[in-house]
Amino acid sequence: MNTPEHTKRSSSFSRVLALILGLFLPLVIVFSGILTIQAGIHMGSLNDLKTKDYFQSSTFYDDFYSKVSNILCGISAQEILNTTNENACIDLGELYNGDTLTFKNTSGLAYSFKELREWSLQDIHYSDDWIVLSLTTPEKETKYMYYSDFVKALNTGSLQLNAASGALKAEEISQDEWTDRILSSLKSEYADYGIASQEPLKNITDKNGNIVYTDVANALTPVFEIHCAPEGYDSLLDYMNSTSAKTRNFKGTLTDALEQLDNVRELFSDWTSSSQTLDSYSSNKSNIRYAYTNNTTKEIYTNTDAAYSSDLTGISGFSNKKPYVQLNVNDTAANEKDAQNGLTNLNLSDNASHSVAEWISLLRTSTYDDNCSFLVWINDTSLPADDSIRTAQQNFRYYRTAFIPAAVVCIFSVLLFLIDFIWLTVHTGRKGSADGSSETHLNAFDKIYTEIAAGLVCIPALGVFITGMNLLYSTYNEIVSAIIAGLIVFLISCLFWIGYLSLVRRIKARTLWKNSFLRKCLHFLGLGFHKTGDLILFFSRNTISRIRMVLGLGVFLFLEFFLSVMIPASDGWFLIFFLLFALDLGAFLMYKVALGRELLLDGLKRITDGELSYKIPEENLRGDQKEMARYINRIGKGLDAAVEKSLKDERMKTELITNVSHDLKTPLTSIINYVDLLKRKNFTDPEVLNYLEILDSKAHRLKSLTEDVVEASKASTGNLSLEMADLDFIEMLYQVMGEFEERFSEHHLMLMTHFPDSPAIIYADGRRMWRILENLFGNILKYAMENTRVYAEVLLQNNMVIFTLKNISAQPLNIPAEELTERFIRGDVARNTEGSGLGLSIAQSLTELQGGKFELYLDGDLFKVCLKFPMKKKSEPTSSDMLIKSEQPEKQDLNI
Repeated sequence: MNTPEHTKRSSSFSRVLALILGLFLPLVIVFSGILTIQAGIHMGSLNDLKTKDYFQSSTFYDDFYSKVSNILCGISAQEILNTTNENACIDLGELYNGDTLTFKNTSGLAYSFKELREWSLQDIHYSDDWIVLSLTTPEKETKYMYYSDFVKALNTGSLQLNAASGALKAEEISQDEWTDRILSSLKSEYADYGIASQEPLKNITDKNGNIVYTDVANALTPVFEIHCAPEGYDSLLDYMNSTSAKTRNFKGTLTDALEQLDNVRELFSDWTSSSQTLDSYSSNKSNIRYAYTNNTTKEIYTNTDAAYSSDLTGISGFSNKKPYVQLNVNDTAANEKDAQNGLTNLNLSDNASHSVAEWISLLRTSTYDDNCSFLVWINDTSLPADDSIRTAQQNFRYYRTAFIPAAVVCIFSVLLFLIDFIWLTVHTGRKGSADGSSETHLNAFDKIYTEIAAGLVCIPALGVFITGMNLLYSTYNEIVSAIIAGLIVFLISCLFWIGYLSLVRRIKARTLWKNSFLRKCLHFLGLGFHKTGDLILFFSRNTISRIRMVLGLGVFLFLEFFLSVMIPASDGWFLIFFLLFALDLGAFLMYKVALGRELLLDGLKRITDGELSYKIPEENLRGDQKEMARYINRIGKGLDAAVEKSLKDERMKTELITNVSHDLKTPLTSIINYVDLLKRKNFTDPEVLNYLEILDSKAHRLKSLTEDVVEASKASTGNLSLEMADLDFIEMLYQVMGEFEERFSEHHLMLMTHFPDSPAIIYADGRRMWRILENLFGNILKYAMENTRVYAEVLLQNNMVIFTLKNISAQPLNIPAEELTERFIRGDVARNTEGSGLGLSIAQSLTELQGGKFELYLDGDLFKVCLKFPMKKKSEPTSSDMLIKSEQPEKQDLNI
């Protein structure tokens, strides 16, 4: 038997177990997911799962291709600067012309190979001394000089800048200041003007006054300092100044020479880098063997000591049983097949991105050689050298084995975590109990403000994440990195469950917003607005009176303050205190009287506005005001009772009419049926037939009267269901007039119409509108004078459809027009006609129920009725239009 205590312990144990799973499952998911992703990366593709041979996997293809690309780039860089002659030089003219380097001085502008290599290894530091100035000689030749040398020549007096004394006097500056100004201008980078334009500056002379240069300008600012000089010259500028542009073999400018020196630095940088790269693929450091030959120059680059021929055939130690790729490029071959071909035992069909054509393209673009051969292979498939190939093979074997188990564990852990997540979401906040209580239990953390609780969870979680990621970036030990990652995941999981489960409990207990700090702030803000609203509402009623009261209170307080200040306390403080107390008491009594008056005025206003049940609170009133409030409350109570009695009488009258009319239907139906049976007996006595005709006529009249009474009762109380739709009022008028055409002719009545050509669309109930028009035209048949005209007119004005019907009454209309719409009121006082007196009343009620206006006018014997309905735009025929037409017999349009 499960006791309540046992159930509670079982539930608590389940929650603890689920929470432990929730904390440790993310660790399993993260580590198994990382292992799965790493396995996928190291395998390259899912096809690698099908093979156990690493050398037939896409991972090997990609890695092998990448390493061959590095080797070819290194060979290309070595091939450009391939010389063993320590006395070799690099000619800038050959670089400028794009020729192959001969490592000889062919243009006269050549640098020592050794000096350039040492210079390329030095760091570059910017200096103003590198600025190069161009000076123009009287013979219009250009000479170059460093800015620092030019300044030194000016300081020693070997060169002089001359200015006219008049110009110096006009500028009010000295010769030294003028020189400083010119030097500052020359020092500006990329200055494109000379000092010859700085009139009245004279030519540059030597110390003897001889003109040396006619102009000087900032030629350029090199981006690096050149520590070596061309062979046979002191500097690059010395070479440019010693020979003219027409006679020197180097056809470029100074800027071109500097650009080629920059290219030399890049070449040596690539050469140094490629040397390091090829050194990493030496025979004792790599399992890869390669042999490259330039078939034009017969230069060979290899990392194997095995003997081989220049066409890379017969290499000892090479076997086509080992993974290899052999490529050949020869642009001078007779056909395309001989021009480029390749052999390999790698299964490249499954790896289209590294096809044979792709390998050949790699050879051409890496070396830029048009006639070369290349062979690369794995020397020993056991991979004795500890290089990246062996590491990749070990990783492949490990991750290939671990991929499927890791993926299965990851997926299973995710599913288990989702189940655990849902279970904890459902059961958190509950305590095991036998009574099945659904109350949510909150702990101390759940009672903290919602925003503060969110901050206590999110801010530490963010701090743990940022700190942990920084530690991971600075840690290179895999074990330490795994421990740090596990701690990050575990701590964030703890904070997540604390915050999430608290959020769920708050939602279940409906305290998420209730216990929100923002709600508290808005509540206090709302109280402030509420008080302000009360103050505004206070002054919105009886505004003038209440402003007068506030102003009076303000004047009183001012006078009281003025009196207390002006009268010294030493002259009788007791008297002053007594007077002020009396004034305060009087002001308080006046305030109470004013508040009572406000209550009485407010009560009268609300009662006159229709709140008959409102009662003025009497507890805050005294004396005559309290007595007045009693009388006013009694008046309101009496009026409320009178209105209630009137409404009750009206309801009783309506119910009486409805019930009596309903009770009359049963015997009336029997009378009509029996009269109909008597008619079928074929009586021949004229007197009997006359009696039967009278009975039948009176019975049907009584039936019509009963139906009118019921409909009038429903219409007056609004107890009708309307089927509103768009309908054409003029179309309906034509149909109704068609119904009454013959009957009008029998009474010698001529119908005159005036209708607009455009349709008059209104929104109404078609059946009820038919009844309204039928009652109006029927009223004309009963009360209109024979041999007269009846006028029917429709006007479309101010978005309204206005229908007017006028006729001359046969009997004098000696009653007010409004009485004609009352029930059981008839136009003939003698009541000679067969009308019930309900037709106009029903028409008025139905019109008003549909949002229209019903108006009657009497002018002597002229009877005029007017219907007004809001007009709608013309629309397509609606179902209501079809309903109206189906309810009435079809008529031809009347040409009246």
